[in-house]
Amino acid sequence: MDSLSTSLASSRYERRRRETAERLVEAAATLFGERGVEATTVADICARADVAHQTFFNHFPSKRDLVREITRIGHGFFLEAVETAVREGRSTGERLARLFSSIHVAAAGAGPMHQDLISETFRGALAVREGERERAIHLAFERLIRRGRGEGDVSRDHAIEDQAALIFGAFSQLMFEWAHRPDFPIAERFARMARLLADALAPRQRTLRKQARTSLT
Repeated sequence: MDSLSTSLASSRYERRRRETAERLVEAAATLFGERGVEATTVADICARADVAHQTFFNHFPSKRDLVREITRIGHGFFLEAVETAVREGRSTGERLARLFSSIHVAAAGAGPMHQDLISETFRGALAVREGERERAIHLAFERLIRRGRGEGDVSRDHAIEDQAALIFGAFSQLMFEWAHRPDFPIAERFARMARLLADALAPRQRTLRKQARTSLT
């Protein structure tokens, strides 16, 4: 077989391998959302993906490794959601509202057991290699803060990393509660938290003027 034929065969093999892994991930995410992570078996995932049982282990050593892959994908989705909010939002408050809304819509669409999937994903995201994913989220929030500072609706009286930590802490708390309380009103709480954070991050004089207007109504 010449080098071109070898290259084409290798390319086809890698494409098929990638497509199989993607089917397994998609099937797992759907089943985790429908049944929960613990209640879903490798056999269930293989059946949904139409993949032989042994083939699963050619891609993932265990179900836990597949959960880690879903966590990695979820992390990428979150970072992209932050960037989209920064790019498209007209103010810091609107950017936060857009971000929280996109997370809620995506997670709720995962199925009736989406809280179980959120819990697994969130726990995994905070446990990866010395928090490198957590650091990436902090950096994304710092970009959001810098955009707000440039437009004048975020205070310059505090360190950017502290302001980013404020957003991260609020988001983490809401996600934790959502993952552990089936009746948690996440849409309402996300909307309220976006407003609260926008007020907390605003320059002091702007906050005082808003409070004065509110007291007059």
